[in-house]
This record gives sequence, C-alpha cells and structure tokens, in this order.
Amino acid sequence: MDGLLQISPGLIIWTLVNFGLYLFLLARFGYKPLRTALERREQTIAESLRSAELARAEAQRLLADAEEQRKRAHAEMVELLRQAREQAEHLVARAAEEGEKVKQEKLREAQREIERMAADARMKLQREVADLALRAAQKLLAEQLDSERHRRLIEQTIEQLEHTN
Repeated sequence: MDGLLQISPGLIIWTLVNFGLYLFLLARFGYKPLRTALERREQTIAESLRSAELARAEAQRLLADAEEQRKRAHAEMVELLRQAREQAEHLVARAAEEGEKVKQEKLREAQREIERMAADARMKLQREVADLALRAAQKLLAEQLDSERHRRLIEQTIEQLEHTN
C-alpha cells in the first residue's frame, strides 16, 4: 500500500510531459475552435440582448401609441357626447318654440272666432232691435194711438226685449 503513496521521479516527469503535450495539443488544435465557439456564443448573446432591447423599445412605442389612441378616442367620445347633448338641447328648444308658435296661432284663431261670433251676435241683435222697432212703428201707425197709449206700447216692447234677452 505504500507503493501507492510513493512519489516516483520518473512518473512525475512522464506526467509533466503528458500534461505539457496535452496542453500543447489543446493550445494548438483546441484553443481556436473553443475560442471561436465562445466568441460566437458571446455574439449570439449580444445579438439576443440587442434584439430584446429593440423588442422592448418597440413594445414601449406600441404601448405609448395605444395609450395615445385610447386618449384620442376618449376625447372624441366626450366631444361626440357634448355635441349630441347640445343638439338635443337645441331640438328641445326648437320644439318648445314651435309649440309656442302653434299655441299663439291657436289663440289668435280662437280670438278671431270669438270676435266673429260677437260681431254676428251684434248684427243679429241689431236686426232684432230694428225689427222690433219696425213692428212697434207699424203698430203705432196702424192704431193711430194717442200719446199715452203710445208710451205704454213702447214700454211693453222694451219689456218684451228685456225678457227675450
């Protein structure tokens, strides 16, 4: 067992020669491909980082654009609602004006009708008074009354007129 833990100078030299040979072969044939692979990996990582940064910047820009569009749409909606409210108020005011005009026209028509009816009633009353006066005059002439009788006949006619109206 002691042989395993013993240091042998020949073994050390051969181990160093083997190590040097492996180091030389690795440096001569393995270093370039290893370095190239590491550089490619580094470039791939750098490109991925640049792509990720560009994608993040694009996402930020798209998000900002979307937010701006949302704000514009909201502003347009508010403006449309304001215009709709304004139009509704205008329509209500116009309808009220039209209603007032119609009401005033109906009142004028009713007033004209009342005035026409009053004029008709006055004309009828004048005709009746003229007719009664004519009848009274006919009676007077027909009977050739004295003044006392004439006065009584006029009073009777006036009383008849009062009772008829």
